[in-house]
Amino acid sequence: MGRVDGKKVLITGGAQGLGACFGRMLADEGARVALSDVNFEGAEATADEINKKHPGAALAIKHDVTSKKDWEEALDAAAEHLGGISVLINNAGIGTWGNIETETYENWRRTQEIDVDSIFIGTQLAMPYLKESQPASIINISSVAGMVADGMMLSYNAAKSAVWMMSKSIALHCAKSGYDIRSNSVHPVFTRTPIVDPLIQLGGGGAEGEKKLVRQIPLGRLGEPEDVGYCVLYLASDESRFITAAEFKIDGGITAQ
Repeated sequence: MGRVDGKKVLITGGAQGLGACFGRMLADEGARVALSDVNFEGAEATADEINKKHPGAALAIKHDVTSKKDWEEALDAAAEHLGGISVLINNAGIGTWGNIETETYENWRRTQEIDVDSIFIGTQLAMPYLKESQPASIINISSVAGMVADGMMLSYNAAKSAVWMMSKSIALHCAKSGYDIRSNSVHPVFTRTPIVDPLIQLGGGGAEGEKKLVRQIPLGRLGEPEDVGYCVLYLASDESRFITAAEFKIDGGITAQ
């Protein structure tokens, strides 16, 4: 038996990077997954890849996470296809680069809408589905940038810090309400996904740009999507049944410095 046999999982930002990795790893361990993304073609390609290995295990959904209407439709489609929703992985997000003098209000608002508002909207709308499929798990992908500030990451720092605290508030509400629904946040360091490409370019691009990022990480390498995926797999499984309101740093030791 797989570690998440019978779990019914909705993953936002499932077209590529971490979201696609989560979908593959969870399906390998017995879950059925719905991959939602504004990039429907990418989500569909990932779902097709999963279905070749595990027929019928994956569904792709077109989904703008800033839209309440899209959330309602995505949750309904996922629940219908999967037979409910027992795990919600809020993974969709963007990063912007700017300080208090250079960041634009437009970038600030867009980052908050995608990285923070979407989790509020989606989790609130998902609660009835999760309550019907207990034990359930909410997994919010934050970042070490939610714990450690950078003068050039104003919007991202603020957004990912908000995700961290929101995860705890949701967890406490669920626990005090008697729900068997837990909520935790995951905080990766620079991970080999498209979101770190601009940071590598800022460091000069290619191997040299990557080397500059890696110098900050005690373990001496970028994270791999699977490094984060194993944590998400654990939190999606009943192995983590007594863990809630916690934060998991997948950071190669960077926050210990």
